[in-house]
Amino acid sequence: MFYMRKKLGLFNKENEDKALLQNLLEIMSLARADYTMTFRELSEITVKDLQLSNYPKAFWSLPKLGKATYDLWVTWVDLYIKRLKRNKDGISDVTRISDMQDSNPRYILRNYMAEKAIELANEGDFSEVKELLLTLQNPFKYQLTAESKEYASPLPKWAKKLRISCSS
Repeated sequence: MFYMRKKLGLFNKENEDKALLQNLLEIMSLARADYTMTFRELSEITVKDLQLSNYPKAFWSLPKLGKATYDLWVTWVDLYIKRLKRNKDGISDVTRISDMQDSNPRYILRNYMAEKAIELANEGDFSEVKELLLTLQNPFKYQLTAESKEYASPLPKWAKKLRISCSS
């Protein structure tokens, strides 16, 4: 639970933390939200903007939660903000955001990225493999090249049909 508290920006332990996390995971499941980006977007938004549902244009996971499970999401956000206010020493938004970003990667290797890199490598072009390696060496920091390659974007439609076998 220690690491999950870090992912949520909770700096002291409270009995209700486990229920808060379980409720978020349930909402994410109902909305079919992206695990990595939900936590990352929580680490990129101020409490005020979260409370107002004022999501940056680039956000795609948190808005999905609000659309799919509005009542549950609004209730959870209210509980989460109240919990954040009980953080020890009145941690500022800037500190919370910075610490959360150290626990929530912006970039992870996704199957479609690996598939694309493998296909190009099989043709002798290792540029995508190199770019992925470079990006994943520092997955917690915003990277312009990774953003231009849409490594933190929603799954492309073509990739939803991708099936991976572990039999090799």
